[in-house]
Amino acid sequence: MNPRTALTFARAAVRSVQYLLTGRVRFPGDRIGHVLETPDGDSFVVYRETELDRPDGDAVDDGVILVFEVDVPNRAKGVALREVLFDPFANVATPFFTGMPGFRRKLWLAGDRPGEFLELYEWATAEDAELFADVLGSLLEPFAFAGRASFEVVADDSIDEYVATRATTWRDGRTDLDPEAGSDVDGDEPRRSRTWRAVGGGLLFLALVVVVVYLAVRRADERDR
Repeated sequence: MNPRTALTFARAAVRSVQYLLTGRVRFPGDRIGHVLETPDGDSFVVYRETELDRPDGDAVDDGVILVFEVDVPNRAKGVALREVLFDPFANVATPFFTGMPGFRRKLWLAGDRPGEFLELYEWATAEDAELFADVLGSLLEPFAFAGRASFEVVADDSIDEYVATRATTWRDGRTDLDPEAGSDVDGDEPRRSRTWRAVGGGLLFLALVVVVVYLAVRRADERDR
């Protein structure tokens, strides 16, 4: 992680903690457990949703969607990646992306196979989405050996519009969730618990970023001597 990326992380973490403490970050449960079915037969269940209250005057009919997909062909690696990265990272990452410029909403989805993940983001502009994709891509570089990750920016105003204008459908899967799938559905978790867990994760994340920046600056100083 270079100093510029680390600085972006730090600024986002600071803003996110502010948003969490002032109640602007919400964890809606309306979509939790719903299944997104794609034309090729794949299914993804929503196991978490995060939304940022927008200030008055922020246009609600203008924005873009960022589609982030991860596919790890090896089942063992897929299980390990979920346990090591996505499950704990889902708690720690909230104080990162909510503080990025232009963030509005995110759905976390897990596929039928352990190595399939889909994340749908709403951003204010394409530039905001691309900045986040660049930063997240640098974070995931150490895991490139495990499988494929892709980003796509789509000119739809909302996730609902993105789904409605494609051959994809929603299905209420809350009555037939498979416990073995490990979907980590958390719609019933108390909001206060999720908020403070995210705040704690954000502080930890910010501390790690500060350490990385310090080490990077120190290394640069040593090279200049």
